[in-house]
Amino acid sequence: MAMKRGSYRTGRERVERILDASHELFIGSGYRATSLRDIAAASGISHPALLRHFASKQEILTALVDRLDRRHRDWIAAGADSTGTTPSAAETARRNADARGWIPLFTALLGEATSPEHPGHELMRTRRRVGTRLGVQMLSGSGRDERSALLAVQRFGAAWDGLQILSLYFPGLIDIPAQLDAHEDEMKASGFPPGPALPAFTLPGPAPRPADTANADPPPERTSRARAVEAAARLYARHGYHGTSMQAVAEEAGLTKAALVHVAPTKHALLDLVLAELFAAAEDESDPYSRLRALLDRPRWQAAAEIVLMCEATVPSHPAHAQMAKRLADNLAATADDLAAAQSLGKEEARTSTQWLVALVLGGLIAWLYEPDAIDLEALIGGALPPARRGGPVGVAPSSG
Repeated sequence: MAMKRGSYRTGRERVERILDASHELFIGSGYRATSLRDIAAASGISHPALLRHFASKQEILTALVDRLDRRHRDWIAAGADSTGTTPSAAETARRNADARGWIPLFTALLGEATSPEHPGHELMRTRRRVGTRLGVQMLSGSGRDERSALLAVQRFGAAWDGLQILSLYFPGLIDIPAQLDAHEDEMKASGFPPGPALPAFTLPGPAPRPADTANADPPPERTSRARAVEAAARLYARHGYHGTSMQAVAEEAGLTKAALVHVAPTKHALLDLVLAELFAAAEDESDPYSRLRALLDRPRWQAAAEIVLMCEATVPSHPAHAQMAKRLADNLAATADDLAAAQSLGKEEARTSTQWLVALVLGGLIAWLYEPDAIDLEALIGGALPPARRGGPVGVAPSSG
């Protein structure tokens, strides 16, 4: 019996070591760029030994998220037992920030798993649905309109996701708990946003996935450069930068490897082309709100590629980190200046309002990628713009092409 107990204890310790190593690798390199052999080496065990505990990387991911969720539930239960109340959103945000690796892991996974092909897609989509339903039940249970409650929950969750992305790019400059507290106070004072008319807005349920046209052959008249850039972006949307090879891009674009290398000699050079040609601000985006809306005017695959890259590139070692950080910084600065001028806001108020607005756009787009039939982007984001600056529809929802 003593040997069995010792063997069990050793096995549990090894599992925890595997999960710890996986956590660090998934944050640093991304889920798709991490192999089982990488995890085994970081855990200090052999590959066959790892396979005795986990048959696949997906099993490790599920166990890792389950462990984090279990610790989170235990923390909530402990707080409820000691105070008799459930922790507030701001308290939860503080706890997330203090839990090492929590925000980087979920941000990276949040972006990667927007692709229906990602092994964590259903896991993340289910978690989001459960959270949304619980939030709506809490708010609509007090006699409030269910559609308005849904929109309030979706906006709050989207902004929270976006604020976490911004906090990773600008550590120490984004006060997530203060933002959440301020928004909750505003909702208490001003009430919920009006929900759009049915059937455009319904509670999230099983939704058909958007048609995947990523494998469609590009028109023959297009240049090799244009075909390569679009093929790379489509693959980034599905597999991320780390999971996309030059050979895969060549095949997607219908080019030979030699022709692709002539367009971009390295994988990094191809990424730079994609960032410059697909994600740079357009010349007519002089108004900061136009830059925010521009995300919604692009095809789904292009929007998905930018979100996946943005979440991946929160890690400073990622080759797109500097470009993404600069784009976000420029957007925040320009929007804050515009808000201050249009609304006569002080510098600090304009800065915090801008952070919430930019975060809402980012998180709203992520929410739409997970639930395209349950998210009304115009209502979610357009209704949140200051009235004096809305000036019409927010933009055209990204197509599924």
